[in-house]
Parts: sequence; structure tokens; C-alpha cells
Amino acid sequence: VTLPADLRSQHETELFARVNGFVQSWKADIGQRVRRGQVLATITTPELDQQIAQAQANLALARTSFGRLESVSLPGAISKQELDAGRAQYIAQQAVVKQLQAQRSFRQVIAPFNGTVTQRNVDVGTLVTGGNATGSQLFKVEQTDTLRAFVDVPQNFVPSIKRGLQANIIVPEFPNKPFKGIVSRDAEALDPQTRTLRTEVRLPNRNGQLRPGTYGQVRFKLPQTAPTVLISANALVPSGTEQKVAMVQDGKIHYQNIVVSRDFGANLEVSQGLKGNEMLVINPGENLTEGLEVGTKLAEPPKKPAGPPPAKPRPNDPDAPRVSSPLGK
Repeated sequence: VTLPADLRSQHETELFARVNGFVQSWKADIGQRVRRGQVLATITTPELDQQIAQAQANLALARTSFGRLESVSLPGAISKQELDAGRAQYIAQQAVVKQLQAQRSFRQVIAPFNGTVTQRNVDVGTLVTGGNATGSQLFKVEQTDTLRAFVDVPQNFVPSIKRGLQANIIVPEFPNKPFKGIVSRDAEALDPQTRTLRTEVRLPNRNGQLRPGTYGQVRFKLPQTAPTVLISANALVPSGTEQKVAMVQDGKIHYQNIVVSRDFGANLEVSQGLKGNEMLVINPGENLTEGLEVGTKLAEPPKKPAGPPPAKPRPNDPDAPRVSSPLGK
């Protein structure tokens, strides 16, 4: 079975600024391969630098004040409460300085993993805002040495799709060169709107021939445990939860239970109940009861007439049902 697929990177992430400031320099452009920890851009932070200078001044004052309180040697000159307050103020100012220094370490935009820069949206002097809520994306990095093909599997094929199942991926750029992949995972639940199962096929891409975002097709070679028979969908008899067909045996009607494994629209694949050489009734009516004697006439596919269609002769038995043999596998 062949199904449409969407190719994506194994890992992809959008990088945003963590601090407010201006882009001082950028060191990676689109298409460039980067390593984990590599600096992609540097941001100048004048406002943050001023905050750090102010916090360091406050820390120095708190240190001096606390040291002065500790140096008082006369018993009862200061209360224990005043000494504790001075110590707390000193510790709090230390925490403020550490926090601001940690923010300053975010001046460098770092690649989170080995990959390729696929988007660069900054230039020297660009004003950036920390956070992804209000700030704009600076870079996008994708890991392309392994790709994921996402395919939505129809409900009737879901039982045959298992983890580890091999598949071929075909893209328009290389129509005669299938790329081998393997089913790595699925969503474990069908989409209630489309009745399909989101399935991921992973395939290697070390030579970079395939690109993320490509449209392709995934071809599964589904295992078949038993021979199947293909019949016309018009031969199916509605019967509640059961699936039946009406067949002609020795000139009499007989209803046979079947199991439909796949629905192809105009045709049905039957996995149980038929051998493939039966004569089935097309569009059976309600008046066909079990054991009813009938005449038979093989149904033929319609042919396009060259001119006006000739008048059809009246059949000898207008009530005789039309029958058809199964189409084969």
C-alpha cells in the first residue's frame, strides 16, 4: 500500500534571545552545519550591564554594613535582630548579583545540537527581546542526518502496521530511487475526524539527498498471512453486524458469511469465507431467499458504444438476478 507522507527533521528547534539587547555579531548563516555548543550570535546588553553594576554596589554596601555590625564588641550594643537583618541583606544582595550574572551568560546564542542552520532572522544591530512570547525567532536549527516521514494510515490498514516494519520512501526528485526506512512509532490512537493513525517512519539521510519539508510517498509491503479474494462491493449483502454475500450453488441461492479485510471502494478484499471460484449475485434483492432456484447470467463490464446504443432485447426472465464471479486477488 502507498500513502502520502511529509518528511521532517529528526530534531528541530527555534532559538530566541534570553536577554534584551542588540545583536553584536552573528557567526552562522543558513545552510551552515554547526556543532553542539557553537556560538551562533552575540548580544550586547547595556541595560543588564548597568543593573549588574548597581547590584554589585549594593552588595558592597551590604557587606560593609554587615561587617560593621559583626565588629561591634560591646555586649548589648546591638540587638540580635539587627545582626540577623544585616546578614539577610548581605545574602540577598549576593543572590541578586548571581542572578544578573547568570542572565548575562545568555548573551551568546548557542546551538543546542549538531545540525544545520535553516533560518537566520537577525543582523548586526537588531534589537532583540528576551523570551519567545514577545521576542522574534533568531535562528532555526535542524538535524537532518536522520529524517522522519509522517504518514496517516487508514483504519483498515492499521492492524498490519507494526513497529519495525520496513518501508520505501519515494520523492518526486528521485522517482526511481526508493529510500529505505523503518516504522519507529505511531500515535496509538486514531484521529476521530479522519479515522487514520499518525505513524512515523525513520530513514537515514547522511548524504543529505533528502530535505526536511519534502512531500513524498511511503510504500509499505504489508504481510499477508492467508490468500485473499477480491469481490465487487455491490455483492455485499447488508446484514446488521454480519458480512454476507449471496452465491449460486447448483442453481440455488446460498448466503455465505465472509470477513472483509480491506475496503478499496468499488472492490472489497475478503480474507475468509470464499475460495475465489464462487458465483456471486450482484445487487441482491430482498426477495432472494435461501434455497431459491434462479437462472444465471454472467455480468460483463460495460463497453462504450461507438454510436447510439442499440435497443436491448427483453430477457426471458426479467426477475432473474445478475451474478458475477469474484475478481480474483
